[in-house]
Amino acid sequence: MSARRPTIRDVARLAGVSTVTVSRVCNEPGLVIPATREKVASAMRELSYVPNLAARTMRTNATRTIGFLVPSLTIHPNAAVAQAAVDALAQNGYAILLASSDQQPEREIEALSILRTRQVDGIILYACDQDHPGLRTAVAGLDVPVVVLDRDLPGAGDRVFTEHAPAMDEAVRRLAELGHRRLALVQYDAPIRPARLRRETFLEAAAAAGLDPSGIRAIRLPIDHEPVPDVAEILLGGADPPTAVIAEGSPLLLATIRAIRARGLAIPADVSVIGIDAADVALAATPEISCIVRDFQAIGQAAARAMLARLSGPEAQRHDLCLPSRFIERGSLAPARRD
Repeated sequence: MSARRPTIRDVARLAGVSTVTVSRVCNEPGLVIPATREKVASAMRELSYVPNLAARTMRTNATRTIGFLVPSLTIHPNAAVAQAAVDALAQNGYAILLASSDQQPEREIEALSILRTRQVDGIILYACDQDHPGLRTAVAGLDVPVVVLDRDLPGAGDRVFTEHAPAMDEAVRRLAELGHRRLALVQYDAPIRPARLRRETFLEAAAAAGLDPSGIRAIRLPIDHEPVPDVAEILLGGADPPTAVIAEGSPLLLATIRAIRARGLAIPADVSVIGIDAADVALAATPEISCIVRDFQAIGQAAARAMLARLSGPEAQRHDLCLPSRFIERGSLAPARRD
């Protein structure tokens, strides 16, 4: 005969609380003080008690699961934001169902549909293509709360943005102060808000610094192939290569560093380098690379808070939150080399 499965009453008896308190810890942990939550959690672990999710779902019409859709799981910012959201939601009794579109809008649309069939209570969306008409239609048709991360998807739900322009403006002005007149921004050709704002600000800041447009290059590379040969040829080939490069994302920053070294050039003596969203590569390089950075933990926590607020107040007015980015100067910048 199999052992009797522990019940909510067993947990309550061991923890010295009521069954209502145990139920609240399982369903609404934010309403229970931490000390009591820990007593109940300890009793659950000791008894190997597992709440009946199916019964709870039927009773409350909620699964306490949040879908989180990202463009790629291999890119550091996506993973860091998702981890911060997982931690923040877990503290409130929610789990995350994580999905990746692998930078493909069609897979993104399919993933949204799958998340809904799994009956998630809400979806946090990091879209790979904010302009795709099918994605916009799919998002507009969702019947659960949506929190959109740093994308221009009008009317989609609550949004958590980053203010990209000031840090880019500061970076370009610093390069101009150091005497750089030939600057390049290298990005993947991604139809998303951060890439567009950074590119626009790069060009505007260069113009405001009085730099000749002929020496300013905003380069967009296809997402789906090896970037090093392109970076080496596009950035460093020709008669007048840039003396400073701003590379967006860890893969392109790494490709830029490798391309510079392959040409027998040095950072920063020959080429000054700035990375964007690439702290993992920047801090491992020699010299350490100057960077435009965001607080990914703060972004993930803000997304989680926005989702929790929407679930508790579904009729509240849609809310936008904008977080800062900043420019950090390190050893990868030097005065422009005299030709």
